Amino acid sequence: MPNLCVLSINVSNMDQAKQFYCDILGFQISKAYSEEIISLENEGLSLVLQKCDRITKTDYPHEAQVIIGIETADVSAAISNYKSQGVEVIFDTPQPCPPGLYSAIRDPFGNVIELLEFTE
Repeated sequence: MPNLCVLSINVSNMDQAKQFYCDILGFQISKAYSEEIISLENEGLSLVLQKCDRITKTDYPHEAQVIIGIETADVSAAISNYKSQGVEVIFDTPQPCPPGLYSAIRDPFGNVIELLEFTE
């Protein structure tokens, strides 16, 4: 069976990416391989910010894409927190899903991040 080892997040502006992923989401940089590849601290799967040429805007949730999921204890509070920081929130209210509730946000480059509150 394959073993997932890294999730690369393509970003078009590394300074803006560091501000979003570190200052807003709370990740910390574990290693800068170059100006175009930065690893974020995370238990388990490695997260890497990788420089690309341009942003994307997928029609979430209607188009195929890889979606990052972040666990939160209170999805309503997370929605409010991210809205207050100017983050694009896709669902203003928690949505039901099989294991609990979720919402979704977009990073400045169009990547979708789901906020998951597990209630079961």
